[in-house]
Amino acid sequence: MRRVGIRVDANETIATGHVMRCMAIAEELKKLGENPLFISADEFPRLLIEGKGYEFVSLGSDWRHMEGETGQLQAVINKERIEVLLVDSYYATKAYFEKIHTFTKVIYMEDLGKEVYDVDAVICYANYHKELLLEERYPSETRLLLGTKYAPLRSVFSDLPPKEILPELKRLLVLSGGTDPHDFLWKFSESIMENGLYEKLEEIYIVCGRYYMRYDELRGKLAGNEKFRIHRAVENIEKHMQLADAAVTSAGVISYELCAAGVPAITYVMADNQQKNAESFHRDGIMECAGDLRCDPVLKRIEGLLDGKYRDYLYRKKVSEAAQRKVDGRGAWRIARCMKKYYINDLWKERNILFYVEE
Repeated sequence: MRRVGIRVDANETIATGHVMRCMAIAEELKKLGENPLFISADEFPRLLIEGKGYEFVSLGSDWRHMEGETGQLQAVINKERIEVLLVDSYYATKAYFEKIHTFTKVIYMEDLGKEVYDVDAVICYANYHKELLLEERYPSETRLLLGTKYAPLRSVFSDLPPKEILPELKRLLVLSGGTDPHDFLWKFSESIMENGLYEKLEEIYIVCGRYYMRYDELRGKLAGNEKFRIHRAVENIEKHMQLADAAVTSAGVISYELCAAGVPAITYVMADNQQKNAESFHRDGIMECAGDLRCDPVLKRIEGLLDGKYRDYLYRKKVSEAAQRKVDGRGAWRIARCMKKYYINDLWKERNILFYVEE
């Protein structure tokens, strides 16, 4: 039986965002009768991936130098009869795609727009995709799945009802993604307790990523403080979102989940690939951006926003509605059906510049 392969990595540097969005697509592929195989450079993400019930293969390669793994990858593709390979990595190069495209169909999860790659399809769900000019740069035979309607979120985020916005800002959700390389969570917990807003908040949910190294230390520091709730790598993040009146988050994949859930949110940047995401949501009036942790007074700006416009019921209601209009949570569903239709039915090479799955 022909299979779908998913080439993705996760570790203390890359964190889990790439794997999580790929697992959202894999979830939809399984509903269509597929058995996707996850392929990574090393053993680091095995427990995470197999824990979700997916098959996993490690190449024993260096995730920073993907061109060196093409021999091992070809052997896995041949052995497992991989018909189409979804690649989600910033470390894939033009030479890498030129090589692997000789032995399988290839889809690339893209949001930087640095190069035009030799692939069959490109997924770019970024809110800023028009700035990358992908439709102009890619040849007509390359399928382009563009826009937030393709944001690959887990099915629990599909078509959620409008979020109920309460009159007062009482419950705050604070997120950092899979890692926290600039120690934002620790610094925020200290800063917020010294701010006048602290007394007005009833609960502060801090959700740490799987690879956050100071989790136990942070729990110990805040032990006995009844306002703080500390969690790590939660399975049901959507439930925390439903309880929150507002959120503070890094501008990664989770910002799209917050949109689908309708949570009024403030973003901050902690990596180069998050900059355009934060800027585009800010420009569209959906999420305020407090700046870049590496160079801006982010904590001060966040506190000013929380104690200012985010205490305004009408403002929070407006941005909540705008966010849910932007992201409906069905992106993984659309991507999976596109993959199923075109690699099984052998319609992949039909001319179609911009593909959209009819619902």
